Amino acid sequence: MFYKKVVYEALKQSMGQDFSWKRSTDSDLEEASLISLLIHDVFGGEILKTHLKSGWHFYNRIEGKRIDFTIPDTGKSEEDIQFEDIPSTPEETYTYFEDEEYSTFLTKFLWAFEDAIGLDNYRPGLMA
Repeated sequence: MFYKKVVYEALKQSMGQDFSWKRSTDSDLEEASLISLLIHDVFGGEILKTHLKSGWHFYNRIEGKRIDFTIPDTGKSEEDIQFEDIPSTPEETYTYFEDEEYSTFLTKFLWAFEDAIGLDNYRPGLMA
């Protein structure tokens, strides 16, 4: 089961203020593509895209449900966007950021997600 609230909190924590975008001036596009790739890599599902005035907007579909973690940051609601649900690929989303950015973000997310769900109790060597 996919717990959207837990994932959202881990994303917020891992997107800390020290995280900077390097490749493009359109940080919304970078953020949406980076988050969509991370969600795909960690939880599976599909990467989808919709064309907005500002360019492509990436998001995911998991377990048959549309998941878009960047909507609160755009100032729009899901009702404001006419989702086209056009299939995309990890390779396409990867063109909007640097490899190092993704690796750093993925690591931060995994630690934040692990803390949120309590996996640290199950690390080898910590069990009594």
